[in-house]
Amino acid sequence: MNQLLHLKSKILLVVAGLLSCSILYADGSNDLDCLIKPEMYVELASPADGILESVLVKKSDLISKGQVLAQLESSVEVATVDLARGKAGLNDDIKSKQIHVAFTKRKSARMAKLYKKNAISFFDKDEADTEVAMAVMDLKKAKSSKKIAELELHRAIMRLEQLTVKSPISGVVVEQLAVPGEAVDDRPILKLAQIDPLRVEVIAPTELFGALYAGMQAKIIPEIPANKVYQATVSVVDKVIDAASGSFLVRLKLPNPEHKVIGGLKCKVNFLAKNGEPIVIDTLMNINPKESDSDNPVDEFSLSSY
Repeated sequence: MNQLLHLKSKILLVVAGLLSCSILYADGSNDLDCLIKPEMYVELASPADGILESVLVKKSDLISKGQVLAQLESSVEVATVDLARGKAGLNDDIKSKQIHVAFTKRKSARMAKLYKKNAISFFDKDEADTEVAMAVMDLKKAKSSKKIAELELHRAIMRLEQLTVKSPISGVVVEQLAVPGEAVDDRPILKLAQIDPLRVEVIAPTELFGALYAGMQAKIIPEIPANKVYQATVSVVDKVIDAASGSFLVRLKLPNPEHKVIGGLKCKVNFLAKNGEPIVIDTLMNINPKESDSDNPVDEFSLSSY
């Protein structure tokens, strides 16, 4: 009888311990609170100073990487490109120098024959040879001038392209910060957000430190739409614990190709073991993962074990 009472006491103590762990979560589940955010925000500015001519998108528009979003006033730059293209396309000087080189070579050849017959002096022959060398140098200068003109054209085109503001990301327009007619020197034009993938941030208690790792899978349950579950992957686990709050940050990557999930929502996250089963967080918080014999201790503490 005493042994039976002792066994019942042990069972009651174990149950009481499990209940005390579950008090950490108001809903008694294994979910942690999380927040869904855009992967990044970009305050898009022009690489060149100028006057804003037009904005081609508006708030909440979906955009793609490389899409033209705004245009600065560029009439002077367009004229500069046209002028540079005209100079780069000229070949008259090169053709003229090529003809002169051919002529001096023919003249030098005739003078060489006459010199062999002692019909002319060495000075006359040397003068003809020098004219050939000078003509060749003039041709090289003409070709160099054309190359410089082509480089100036490239620079003018690059300058013109800087006045066309393109999106560096695919995402959505959050806010328009400048209107046509305003100078955009050192100020952003648009605020953009990347919403595929989304970033999920979790403030995890210290007891879970070491149990969560990059590459770990998790289920995300956002407030909206209701009863929808999405798969995410742990991308970053903080290496430092915040002593004041007794917590650390875990960041997950949530694919959102169809833009069904909205950034800025609260959510619940449930981390998964390798077998795909949700991890019993209450159990993890009372076990030191370093004492486990497995390479990945969280695999041993799935719901399937209970």
